[in-house]
Amino acid sequence: MQNFKLKAVQLDLARQMETMDFIKGFIDLLADNGYNALMLYLEDRVRTASYPWPAPGEAYSGEEIRELVRYGETKGIELFPCVATLGHAERFLRHPELADLSEVQEGMSDRFGNPSVKNAFCINHPDFYLFLAKYLTEVASLFPSQWFHAGLDEFWNFNLCPRCRAKMHSLEDEERAFIGHVKRVREILAGCGKRMMMWSDMFEFYPHFMAEVPRDVVMVDWQYQNDVRFYHGHLLDQGVEDRAEVNAELGFDTVFAPADRPLSNAPSYLHYAEKRKGLGFLVTSWEKSDTFLYRSYPLFCTVGRMLNGASFDEAFSGSCRSLFGTDDPVLCETMKAAAARGFLRHFGELADASLFARGFLGRDLPGEYANDSLIRLWELVRDRIATETGRRIWLDVRCALEEIRIGYRLNAIFQDAVDLGYSPVLTERAQAVYASVETLLDTLAAEWDANRPGILPNLFAKRKPELLAKLKERIGLLPVRSLVRTRYCLPDHYGVPYVRISVHTEAGWQEVVKRGSFKLPSGGALYEYANFAGIPGMPDQIRYEYHGMGGIGICFAEVRDGDGNRYFPCAVAETAGDVEHPEFLLDNDVNFAWFGSQSTRDAYYSRELFQKRSSVTLKLQKR
Repeated sequence: MQNFKLKAVQLDLARQMETMDFIKGFIDLLADNGYNALMLYLEDRVRTASYPWPAPGEAYSGEEIRELVRYGETKGIELFPCVATLGHAERFLRHPELADLSEVQEGMSDRFGNPSVKNAFCINHPDFYLFLAKYLTEVASLFPSQWFHAGLDEFWNFNLCPRCRAKMHSLEDEERAFIGHVKRVREILAGCGKRMMMWSDMFEFYPHFMAEVPRDVVMVDWQYQNDVRFYHGHLLDQGVEDRAEVNAELGFDTVFAPADRPLSNAPSYLHYAEKRKGLGFLVTSWEKSDTFLYRSYPLFCTVGRMLNGASFDEAFSGSCRSLFGTDDPVLCETMKAAAARGFLRHFGELADASLFARGFLGRDLPGEYANDSLIRLWELVRDRIATETGRRIWLDVRCALEEIRIGYRLNAIFQDAVDLGYSPVLTERAQAVYASVETLLDTLAAEWDANRPGILPNLFAKRKPELLAKLKERIGLLPVRSLVRTRYCLPDHYGVPYVRISVHTEAGWQEVVKRGSFKLPSGGALYEYANFAGIPGMPDQIRYEYHGMGGIGICFAEVRDGDGNRYFPCAVAETAGDVEHPEFLLDNDVNFAWFGSQSTRDAYYSRELFQKRSSVTLKLQKR
């Protein structure tokens, strides 16, 4: 077992504040399970003299941070901060006083074509480094630790504004500007007596001048897949490399960063790291504004014990014994099976893709059956739990499993409508699931009040009307009967494909989808998606138009009118732009017409290529 100097967990306070008592309890958990550090992912969550704009209750005071640092010291847990210094800056830029520091301004679109998205700093704004240096210095003074994480991941909106484009004429200019920013932030932090950490993923985009980065900067490599066998890219064609080896060859220290989802990710990444040089292991946890952290406690405890020499089975069973106060094997194995699924964020099961998409080979029936069994087993072990923490974990996991069940049931209803046509029984089934969603949201709202007293808003109570209204609207689509069913092929799930779908009838062209990005939530490459829409009259043509990054394959299409009549492609009427093998759209199989470039990399660097439209118009025939 590699003896990492840094054995840490990340707590994302930027997306969701937690109470001081909760954070102290979390520090206790880490100390009891072999960790020695806690990274507070803060963004703007510390109010300082140079940054006074957060409203009361939206940020921690300097004294509160010092109190947490002191508490950590008593438990042997070193606290250090992460403040995003380029991308993920939306919390800073939401304030009118700082909005001018945004790379994307009003009237501009971001790299993905979305209007006025202010989430990244402009490094060429004359006031940017003045603000950044003051804020980083103030935050750094609160933490005695030598470490300071400067973020630097996923800053998609770079070199877009007129100020930047006047200085960065080429890709080489962009790369050098990024490296220059890294050096500038490193100088600020070094002046505070800190050693800088950064996420390494953007070196996939700007790799050629990495050797110019000072060697005391620590590279934090994050990988979140189920089984980490290699380092794979995060957007650009998912390139495969050994970034830890690259870091070592250049003389950089590496921190390996898994996530708290799913259970297999962190142990497999730890196995991967065994034969590579590493300074540390950092278990990241993100975006808990619409969930709670308790469901991840068994994972945190397991990884901490593994970092100190325990096997996975020893670590997991010991964690369950500590958290639940019992050696009950059924409870432990049920928890393991549940955690192996991965507990993602709430509300994902209500997203359109969860309702309207399915794999080419059908719905995930094995997963649905297994989830139902997990719920029954989890109910059986409830009374065997002997600790308050264990009971909180139990309820958090129970809510997660219930939401997964809701997602399966909703998907089954809409897929039955696709396969069998509409009947009133489908609406009755959907209304029963609607009631389950309402009950779940009420339970979660009550848990918010119990777990986050005084922290507002209660997101579940706030979003309940919106979520129920959206679900009601979706249920109302069932009797419409008319729809477009499309089979897609998307080998690169990190691509950014936008599809527009239009259907022609005697009434003219009707836009069914203006701009959709259709993916299977599980990440499968071959799948179907149903777009329910009122289509007046008899369809005689359908048009697919694509733009974006990475391209998309379309295998087959079907259109249904309001009477349930079915129409299929019979001829290619017209093509435009970059479309390979449009004739494949005429056969009901898995051969696909490819729209656009297969490379996300090409379209990322070329705004013209991203915006280029490629389309196919197909004649339809009733069968």
